[in-house]
Amino acid sequence: MKLRYIDSFSLITPCAIASVLTLNQVVLANTIRQVAASQVSGENAKLQTVKVWPGHGVSISFYRTGETIKKIWLDDPSKFVFDVDGCLEGLGRCSGKSTGAGFIHIRRIEKVKIPGLPPASYGAHMTVITEAGGTRKSYHFRIVSGTGAPQYSQIEIIGDTTPNKPEQVEPKVSYLALSDSRYIAKGMQVALYKQWITVDSKLWKRLNQLVELRSQGEELVIAASNAGVSMQLVEKLMSLGGKRFIEMPPLNVDTNNTQLGQPTSPNLVVESKR
Repeated sequence: MKLRYIDSFSLITPCAIASVLTLNQVVLANTIRQVAASQVSGENAKLQTVKVWPGHGVSISFYRTGETIKKIWLDDPSKFVFDVDGCLEGLGRCSGKSTGAGFIHIRRIEKVKIPGLPPASYGAHMTVITEAGGTRKSYHFRIVSGTGAPQYSQIEIIGDTTPNKPEQVEPKVSYLALSDSRYIAKGMQVALYKQWITVDSKLWKRLNQLVELRSQGEELVIAASNAGVSMQLVEKLMSLGGKRFIEMPPLNVDTNNTQLGQPTSPNLVVESKR
């Protein structure tokens, strides 16, 4: 072999390089933790915990939402201090017009004894007041001391994306409903051919309404009741249309006022003339 010495770096395979790059990407991805605004503010918000490690401060950014931080309260400043990239109300010398920030940086310090301040056993509560377009919102965080290796460096508040409205799908009408409407329509044609009914009668209009309601999926008994047609007449028409049996759920619908005579009786012709 002409080449006796090989650079140790050349021994790293492409797969190994890809693995290193992937690992670095994961670490970078975990540096920033994104939280939707609705999770920190509003009716459905939950108290978000922010860990701060010794020598590794954590920031809270509102750059993505476009909100301006107007005021901050930290209920227990004995272990944590914060700074902002601007001037807040009640802090520093700034005019009312120039107040505002978009970024908070929180650091952990050695515990300081503050007279009259009870210990915050469950973390220090931080309240952040923001403003955007004349509307103010309040955000709430629980600041605690982190242990071990730092997990992230920044909490990024992002706007809530509006979910796409699902396309309205028309409810499918059952085969039975369509079948019933066809049998009734065929029976109407038979009755019309036999001159038991006329197209200019009120009954014909009610029967057409029945066919329309049933074809749209309305229960047969309810459709008949709403159209003002008796179930006896419905069964007769469906039988004339070729249907040999009828299936319907047991519904208590009063059709006494819509009886038009027995299905096999000549009274059907009399009622159809009205």
